[in-house]
Amino acid sequence: MSCTTCGSKKNCHCSDNCPNKASDITTFDCTSLSAITIPCGSSLCDVLGLLELYITNTASEVSVINDYLNITPHGLLSESSAPQGVLAITPGTGDLWNASSIQTMPIVYDDDNAYSPSTGIWTCPTTGRYDLSFSVKLSINTGSGWFSSGSAGMIQVALVTDTGEDVYVCSTYSSVNIQSHAYISGSIGGYQVTAGDKVCLKIINTTGTNYANLPGGSDFARMSIRKV
Repeated sequence: MSCTTCGSKKNCHCSDNCPNKASDITTFDCTSLSAITIPCGSSLCDVLGLLELYITNTASEVSVINDYLNITPHGLLSESSAPQGVLAITPGTGDLWNASSIQTMPIVYDDDNAYSPSTGIWTCPTTGRYDLSFSVKLSINTGSGWFSSGSAGMIQVALVTDTGEDVYVCSTYSSVNIQSHAYISGSIGGYQVTAGDKVCLKIINTTGTNYANLPGGSDFARMSIRKV
């Protein structure tokens, strides 16, 4: 096929048959238009080769995008409106994070079915970095509340292993005046947890004052775990 001049045209295409203008095939990637440049005189094999390269690169990019979009959720939010077993103990060897201090909580959300509400233990389903957090509220409406002038004790709350040997994150509460409510919370972001590791919420009370679940109260114990 012979070539003809484009005249005053600024955008020539294959149909214009212009000898000095590279023809193009316009493609759309959902963001912008991009062109595959095909010089005049190219053979069909050359055109198919350029198209194959473009399609291969596009497929690779789509695969990467899908890897980011197809994220499996890994998260837990467990909550109890009545913390259990927060009786006063005397600090001593073996008392901290003992079996009786563990909190069992109903499941609110559990993407991996990794939490046991009967034991209060979450078992990590997949190795990675996790945000770990907890929040606890304990109330007393008698006497001086949590304040005890003759005791320097405190309430300690932590996310620990099931044996209590390793602590992920911990926080404490100690009242220096009359307080009816104790609020304790803590968090750590991006902590490396290995599949099979166990995490549970435990509370120990060394204030010298026993905690009693108040009827109709707003107390709670919560733990949250989310893979990042």
